[in-house]
Amino acid sequence: MNLLNGRTMMVVVIAVLVVAASMRLGWWGARRAWPEATGWNRIPGELRPAEAARGEGEPWIRWLGHSGFVIYWHGQTLLVDPNLSGRCTVARRTMELPPPLAGIGPATVLISHAHYDHLNIDTLAGIEQLESILIPAGSEVFLERFSGGRDVILPVEKDTTYTAGALRITPVRAAHNGNRFHPLRSTFAAVGYMISGPDGKTIYVAGDTAFANDWQDLRERFHPDLAILPIGAYAPRIPLKYHHLNPEEAARVAELLGAGEVIPCHFGTFTLSFDRPSSALPRFAAAAKALNLNWTMPVLLDQRGITDLVTMTRQGRRPAADLSSTRMPTEDAVP
Repeated sequence: MNLLNGRTMMVVVIAVLVVAASMRLGWWGARRAWPEATGWNRIPGELRPAEAARGEGEPWIRWLGHSGFVIYWHGQTLLVDPNLSGRCTVARRTMELPPPLAGIGPATVLISHAHYDHLNIDTLAGIEQLESILIPAGSEVFLERFSGGRDVILPVEKDTTYTAGALRITPVRAAHNGNRFHPLRSTFAAVGYMISGPDGKTIYVAGDTAFANDWQDLRERFHPDLAILPIGAYAPRIPLKYHHLNPEEAARVAELLGAGEVIPCHFGTFTLSFDRPSSALPRFAAAAKALNLNWTMPVLLDQRGITDLVTMTRQGRRPAADLSSTRMPTEDAVP
């Protein structure tokens, strides 16, 4: 009887700890407006960046939360790691949802890797004019239940350049794993993307990466003008230092890349580790100030943004996306 009572007590204690941890991590909390969900409201005024003033021909960028972005540039609409799900496995979305992407017009999707927070099949299925899905070679197996047709799926290789209209898109190494199911080890690749325009400017979208990457090589080959870098899901540092940047490391990476502007991501949306979704941004703001970095708070996509995007697409005389590839030279390759 005592043994039974002991086991029962242990089960109760474990259950209480699990419930307490889930409440602490926000797995069951209500969604909040973006200033509170991201930690923006906790950043002192002197650490906040000025609003970005983008000129004609510069990329139009809106945030979908977490690592998802809509980028309209040189007549092309790109969707990076779009995830409009209310949950990521057991983690409830903590930030308000952007509007559906069904009516945005023709779009090319860039998937950095197959983890559930970056590859959301339901979101892809909701895009009416999906032209192509670029995904690391081998990870297309995780799109088996995607109903949009196999002909739009394009497995990509690192250091191979693909063209979408006037844009050149080059997958590059990320210090991360790409397995959909196992969080720590994988034979599936994870990539970042270098997106280069005909004007010589380049956007670097890192996806997920640890600090142990060859930043000097990326700087010398691509000279990114704008870097979109992950800053959250960093605790505990062991083992996450081998998979994710923390806010201070992200600021250091921006410095190493020589990027003229930084947009943070991978925060404020899902509770994926022991740090809260709202904890990364204030730390990143302080680190960026210390390094004198020019950074921009990502602008969350809203219904007005959808309207603006549709208008730009219709008026931009958008060329048909023509995706082809060329193997990138190993030396002196500067887009």
